[in-house]
Amino acid sequence: MSFQLTYIQEFNEVEGKLSLIGYFNISWVDQTIAWNSTENGIEQFTLQEHIIWKPSFIIGNPFDDVQLIYKDDTVMRVKNDGYVTWTPGDNYEVVCNADVSRYPFDTQICKLQMLPWGYTSEEIDVIPIYDSVVQFWFNPQQTWQFIESSVAKDKDIQLLEFSMTLKRNPMFFVLNLILPICVMIILNIFVFLLPPESGERVGYAVTVLLAIAVFLTISSDNLPATSSPRISSISLLLFSDVVISAVIVLMVILSLRYYHRDDNYPMSTFMRGFVIVSRILRCQVCCCMRKKEKCYGKGNKEKIKWTDVGKEIDIVCGIFIIVVILVVNALYIIDVTVGLPGLD
Repeated sequence: MSFQLTYIQEFNEVEGKLSLIGYFNISWVDQTIAWNSTENGIEQFTLQEHIIWKPSFIIGNPFDDVQLIYKDDTVMRVKNDGYVTWTPGDNYEVVCNADVSRYPFDTQICKLQMLPWGYTSEEIDVIPIYDSVVQFWFNPQQTWQFIESSVAKDKDIQLLEFSMTLKRNPMFFVLNLILPICVMIILNIFVFLLPPESGERVGYAVTVLLAIAVFLTISSDNLPATSSPRISSISLLLFSDVVISAVIVLMVILSLRYYHRDDNYPMSTFMRGFVIVSRILRCQVCCCMRKKEKCYGKGNKEKIKWTDVGKEIDIVCGIFIIVVILVVNALYIIDVTVGLPGLD
């Protein structure tokens, strides 16, 4: 027995359904219908499958219901020595639970199981013709690449298992999902460059937050609602971006609160020290290292206003968010390429 795959019609990751178009090549020897070809010169002929005996087979991992593999209009070829060839074909829908942990850079291993129905292992012996799925007339699919295949046999129940490794073509998802997410999270950083007097900072930050939340919803609709074997990397990335955007909104609100505070409001020693330390560590102070003593003196003696506190909060938060975004995206790239320890 062998399986000829002609086309991968659909792989629905959400439902865990793989639709394959192909046919089985099943052959056996039936001595009861053998004849002497020298008597009439006929060495072989064809006939409908319901005319002679044929073994009963079923798909071992069907998506819907268990049905026998047969079609009344399928032609069988019979040779004079009793060798019968039967090639039933159909659209086979099987169960394939997707591992979307590295979506959309994922690779799936799906199986098509074939086993005899109503026979014991002593009554029938199923032997694979090839050690892989036949691809003589295979038409490539645009979403999935067929990488490799193998055939395994369970001798106890005479089951043949055709394993197929499929790799997703990720370019469509990169252009329509990952790149827009990266653009939005980069735009999120520029909220700290908007003048506090513009009054648009909170609205800008909330808009980006909602946009990322929409992409999280879109991504969730294309993935199965399961955390086995683990949550997908893209979902973790989007969730991290949502958290980062929410933190940015809080940072913007905090910055505006201090920026618009009345100068007559007393300033704590902590806030004054925060501004001084921030100025010392910034490149603005580094540029005048040759006048280091003067800079220190100026920072200690200069009157610090609440607007200065708001500006320093913007600078510190902006740098912090940039570092966090770089770390999160670096972890995502590592995870989809080689995997992160503890997640696999």
